[in-house]
Parts: sequence; C-alpha cells; structure tokens
Amino acid sequence: MILICGATGRIGRQVVHNLIPEGHKVRALVRDREKATARLPGHTELVVGDMADPDVLVSALEGVTSLLLVSPVNPEQVTLQGNVVRAASKAGSPYIVKISGLGTAQDSNVDCGRWHAETEQQIVLSGLPYTFLRPLFFMQNLDFQLTTAKNEGVIRAGVGDARIAMIDVADIADVCAKLLVEVSPWMNETVTLTTNRSVSYPEVASLMSKHFGRVVIYSPQTLDAIKANLRTSGQPDWHINILLQFNQAFLQGLGDVANSRVADLLGRPARSLEDYLAQSFDQSPAVTDSDPFPS
Repeated sequence: MILICGATGRIGRQVVHNLIPEGHKVRALVRDREKATARLPGHTELVVGDMADPDVLVSALEGVTSLLLVSPVNPEQVTLQGNVVRAASKAGSPYIVKISGLGTAQDSNVDCGRWHAETEQQIVLSGLPYTFLRPLFFMQNLDFQLTTAKNEGVIRAGVGDARIAMIDVADIADVCAKLLVEVSPWMNETVTLTTNRSVSYPEVASLMSKHFGRVVIYSPQTLDAIKANLRTSGQPDWHINILLQFNQAFLQGLGDVANSRVADLLGRPARSLEDYLAQSFDQSPAVTDSDPFPS
C-alpha cells in the first residue's frame, strides 16, 4: 500500500493519477472527501482527516510500505509533518519520499527552508528510509503571469536577471511515482530536482514572445514594490515574508543549480521550459494560479 499525504495538491494528485492506472494500491490522506473524489481517480482509497490527528494517521499508515510526504507551506508544518514521521515510525519502516524545496537548510534565510530541514532531520533521526526531493521552482509558478503576458506583453518579477533551474510538476510527480514503487536508487539521498538548464526572466519573456505570437518584455520589480503589492492581496504576513525570501534567495543565485537527475532516473529528459510554454499558450486563464510561489 502506498500512502499519499497531500493527495489533492498539484504534486500529490498527479502521483495518484500515475499510480492507479498501473494497478498500484493507493491510499490518500485528504481533508475533504468531496474535493478528493472530484480530483482523484476511482479505486483510490480515501482516509479523511489531517496531519494534526494522530488517530487518523495510525489508520492511514496501516499496511503502508511507502509514502509521499508533501503539504502546503504552513507555519505549523514542522509539527504536522512531524506527526506523520512519528506515526510512520510506529507503523513499521515505510519508505518516505519527502518534498522539500528552495533554501532547505537548518540555517536558511528562507523560513520554510528551515521548516523543511527540521522535518528532514526528524526523518533521519527516526531511522526510516527516505529520499528528500528539493524542487526549486515549479514551471507552473509562471501560470499567474500568462494573462498579462498574452494581453499586455509584460511579465514582472523581483529576481533581477538571476538564472533559475525550473521544473515541471509533472516531472516531479513522475519521479515520485517511480521512487514509491521500485527499490529506490536514491535511498537515503537528498536530490535537487530541476530541468537541465537554468533560465533568466528575460529568457522567459523571449520564449513567451516566441510562443504567444507577440512581443513580451520583462519588467524587473524591487522587493519593496513586491511587498507593497502583496500587502494588498490579503495574504498573511508569514506568507508574504516567505515570498520575499524566495525572491532574495534567487537574487543570491540559489536557484542556478541545473542538473540531470530527472533524466538519470526516468531515462528521458526533464521537460523544457520552452515545451511547457508552448502548451501554456492554449491554457485558459481560469486554470492558472494567482500565487507566484504557490505551496
């Protein structure tokens, strides 16, 4: 049995859709049964509850041999994900694939990077087998820029000309699915997930110009301007701070670490940003995300 925590999110949902058609037994920990039923394929076993409930976690982990641990960024995530780790330790020795991210380190200047590092350390100390995956920037994070790119010919960001190694969520999901069902070649490793080439926002604008049939320019923003805009969005201060920290981390070059690990595991190249944008040209604005760095 494979347990997916965060099964209705962007990564978890695609992992479930990868596993069910191949005949794998999948259990999903979800908070909303109706939402899960709409988003997940049939034959997915649902456990309704959340990471804050130890009794639910005991039930969710029964008979589980591997699990995906991913959840939205949240100030309580160390406690919540730690509950899963403790429950997993009592359930046997399930293999944990944990999604972390940009700036994951005990001394990180990115708040959620420290939170991820704390949970990674809990897993290591538990003695459970694991793989820590650290995608730096989802290509889907560009989706909220699509409307202004197509209609106004401009994209905006606070990362200057920094180069960022992005990755398609679909590639993350493919990696997770493979690790969860096979003897992991990345057992007890930490792996940064990227496509094979870093790009700057001026390059993103150039690629959008190519595929959207109009000139798209990049308009750099200051972090102060971004902060002012975020203040009007209604997001909580802790989330605004993390978004600003992400931008600062990219300005410091922490996103420029492209590698071939996805290709090494999957036997095919990671999806390029150019291919992603070519498909995004036909994407409806209704399905884009309004958050520049969604959790």
